[in-house]
Amino acid sequence: MNLEAHPAMHWIFEFAFYNVGLLANVLGGAFASIQSKANGIHTVTTYFRLRWIPLAVRWCICVFMFLILWQNPSLNLGFEKIMPNLAAHIGVAGALGYLSDAVWDRLLGIIAPGIHKTLPAVPDAANPPS
Repeated sequence: MNLEAHPAMHWIFEFAFYNVGLLANVLGGAFASIQSKANGIHTVTTYFRLRWIPLAVRWCICVFMFLILWQNPSLNLGFEKIMPNLAAHIGVAGALGYLSDAVWDRLLGIIAPGIHKTLPAVPDAANPPS
């Protein structure tokens, strides 16, 4: 089956790999947070349990930007020049997913603190600061 001949399947693969790129950036942030000694987060599941609302907000914003920008003929961003085949489309979609989440993480950290992926420092309950 040639996915280039099926626009709907082509778009589904692009969207799936865009989400893989988003997930890669989120997992990178989760890994950095569980490695940090500044908080009490030690597992990825705990990170997602505590941060699922900000992550869902960022995911929605990134998906909306994908829907606005990707293959929008009125914008004519020139994506087709650098993507001659499906593999290139998938690679660019994944990279844009990763970069989109990274950019929105930084912007939302400035505009709406608490939405970005960095966890605030959690004080040690056993040794409160004096």
